[in-house]
Amino acid sequence: MPDRTDHPLFTITDGLDTTYEAFSTRLVHGLLLEPKLVMPDTYFFSSPHLKEHVLKERASDRDARSLFAVALHEKLITPMLRKPAGTFREVLGYLRGQQLQGKYDEEDTEYYAALLSQARDLEDVQSTLPAHSGVGYDELIRRCLLEQQPQGIDPKIWKLTEPLREGISEAEEMTNSRPEGEGLRRGELTRVAGKILGVVDPHGSQVVGRGEILKLYAYKVNGESIRYRAAKEFFDWIYEMHRINMAAQLGVSLSMYATSQNTLAVLQSAVPSILGYGPQGPPRDEIVRTIKIPRVKRLLQWSPSKFIDARDHGDDWRIKVRFFIENPNDETRDRAERALEEYAKKLCKLSPKSDLRDLSVKAFAMQAAPNISAVLLGAFVPGGVFIATGAATGCLAYQYFVKNQPEKVRYSLGPNIIEPSGASSKQT
Repeated sequence: MPDRTDHPLFTITDGLDTTYEAFSTRLVHGLLLEPKLVMPDTYFFSSPHLKEHVLKERASDRDARSLFAVALHEKLITPMLRKPAGTFREVLGYLRGQQLQGKYDEEDTEYYAALLSQARDLEDVQSTLPAHSGVGYDELIRRCLLEQQPQGIDPKIWKLTEPLREGISEAEEMTNSRPEGEGLRRGELTRVAGKILGVVDPHGSQVVGRGEILKLYAYKVNGESIRYRAAKEFFDWIYEMHRINMAAQLGVSLSMYATSQNTLAVLQSAVPSILGYGPQGPPRDEIVRTIKIPRVKRLLQWSPSKFIDARDHGDDWRIKVRFFIENPNDETRDRAERALEEYAKKLCKLSPKSDLRDLSVKAFAMQAAPNISAVLLGAFVPGGVFIATGAATGCLAYQYFVKNQPEKVRYSLGPNIIEPSGASSKQT
């Protein structure tokens, strides 16, 4: 099996509540800076923004292809399938039958699947999802939510989530009652949580997502109440742990999205747990550099072929930052910094009249499981959204600054770069 330890999950397509601009930023920066992106089959059908991106180009020109479609064709995006399939239409049919998380019944979904099929033939995809990933998810959920209270979590929030956490056993029973069910499925846990909150029929046949449940619950209890906040935190925990388990099962990079200190606390307990790391430790060394690159909107105006060609200029940076993270010293740090600066200059040269944006890049070489909060908080706006990752050997972050004000934060691990903050992207 190919080594994908440096390839992160493209988590923004996993039904995250974010904006189209945040999705676009994640896609652009992911393709520019990550080695490759990995997507389980459900991710292709869970993001309305991804579908919009693919369909929008074709709507204006029948022969046009989106950046995502071209990247998929060029194998910069790796599909991971539960069941071998020849086309994305076959994948869609299987996911519908399994009632997995996703949006499968919209009028244009068949056409969207056909466009994905044109971009990439799946006959040669050898990457399959582990058959027993639900067992690992079940173990992780129980370890982090049913045993000792994670250090640093708000006791009031922890107490208010108790009924939801007690529903884990019922979700396990529902999972194991299915013909192919084993361990715990996120969809069953989501449905049981919706029932406990009093807004979902647990025996309904329709797939229910966290967004719909939280919208109904906000109307019921007031979206500003602590009860609503606790419910939202719970969904954040179970969805992020699903991504953590998925990354571990696939042997790819973790890519986590945290919106509060409480979620950071839960994820901190989950990362060493799932990866078997020892004690936490400070960075061994770090890179801190600010570069200028074209704004995201400008990069999206390039043709997909120009964009993919420009990406090749970053090969040296991607190699050397990984070498620095694994072998930190003055020489490897200097080489990685110079490669980054050269990459930025080449991107700017390809877009000479573009409005540029400062990009603050930070790379941390780690010697133990990272203290997520301690490493990340130095990169964030006070009171802003926390974006968290964990890695055995390192992590790398970057942050936009516009007029000396941080507008965006992206974080991922290894030499892998980004996760959107969900902030307004008017400045990108």
